[in-house]
Amino acid sequence: MFSVSEVTKKIGVARSTLLYYERINLIDPERDPDNGYRVYSQDDLNRLVLLKQLQKAGLTLSECRRFLEGKPDIELVEERLTNIEQELVEMKMAKDLLRSIYHRFTGKNPPEEEVADLRKWHADFEKRAADAHYNWLQEMGFSAKEALYIRWVSRDMTNNKDYMEHFFKVFENMKRQGPGSKESTLKSFNSISDKDSINNILEVGCGTGVTSITLADACSATITALDNHQPFLDRFQKEVTKGGYENRVKPINMDMHDLDYPDGSFDLIWSEGSSYFIGFETALKQWKRLIRNNGYLFISDAVWLTDNPTEECKAYWDIEYPQISNPEERVNQAKELGYEVIDNFNLPRRDWKSFYMDMEETVAKQVKKHGMNKTFMDMEDEIRVDRNFGDEYGYVCLLLRKK
Repeated sequence: MFSVSEVTKKIGVARSTLLYYERINLIDPERDPDNGYRVYSQDDLNRLVLLKQLQKAGLTLSECRRFLEGKPDIELVEERLTNIEQELVEMKMAKDLLRSIYHRFTGKNPPEEEVADLRKWHADFEKRAADAHYNWLQEMGFSAKEALYIRWVSRDMTNNKDYMEHFFKVFENMKRQGPGSKESTLKSFNSISDKDSINNILEVGCGTGVTSITLADACSATITALDNHQPFLDRFQKEVTKGGYENRVKPINMDMHDLDYPDGSFDLIWSEGSSYFIGFETALKQWKRLIRNNGYLFISDAVWLTDNPTEECKAYWDIEYPQISNPEERVNQAKELGYEVIDNFNLPRRDWKSFYMDMEETVAKQVKKHGMNKTFMDMEDEIRVDRNFGDEYGYVCLLLRKK
């Protein structure tokens, strides 16, 4: 048997609360015959524990009474289960938010077991509210460029600088900075029926300029090529000078979030995989004003090529690109935003294989030179995912005309 004070300690409720439960007949303790004090049995204690848990589940005292009487409301149970599951998700996100802030401002590295959770937190934030995620990172003291890389590459607020340093050691030495080929670029460009009208081209996310050089060889247009990583542009400029393209090809360091050009400045905007960094729909909306009437936009974006991706593959892309869609939806989005679809095809699998063969060789060289680290491990995992599941996803390539 237990006294009032013992019960309050064991259950964690106030004495007044315990007495209130008695007044409304939720519990009925016995009285000590010697002194008249309340005494609680083990059954009373068990009932109080259950009552407390039911209240934590969000039930009112009147609803709790029905459960204690063995008359549960199953519809109410289903509703509360759904609500609790959502609350748990929200609380988990809140916890990871606090973790991110803590590690950001203390400079302490998160324990290894927390790293995956924090990466997923950034991905979930991006999926729910991409602009809010971007703005919040800048409020945390990151530059626009750093915020971009945290959102889409490292997903690490503590070690982003080190992560990106090793990331660029690989990409600065690769032939291309994303899947693609000269043949695929020309396939889309040659779908333009009035190529002679293309005098000004803007390439967004040009990397080291492989695509710009291909386009320069295919037409006589002036090409403005943008990227925000200067070493890419330095390598690009050498190719421009070497090939004698100085009068037509202009590599420029600029953030794709803030394209400072007048409306209708370009006959064609070209983006191979770079819309990934700001979102497919955002790219189509923001870039549209820069295209002259009846001008063109080429854009490629990662999509599922199956309705039932392997669980491991889906889990990988849920983190890497939360906005991944399918070819049909991307086509419909383009049409809804006022574009005519001129050409539509999936990037050939051989382009992906070539890209990852190059990455694998480059990573191996960098590991030999610098030793293994988190960046190189993630790249090896990316290569493995492509090798095992590469037929399940790809790039949809769209040549669009502004109506």
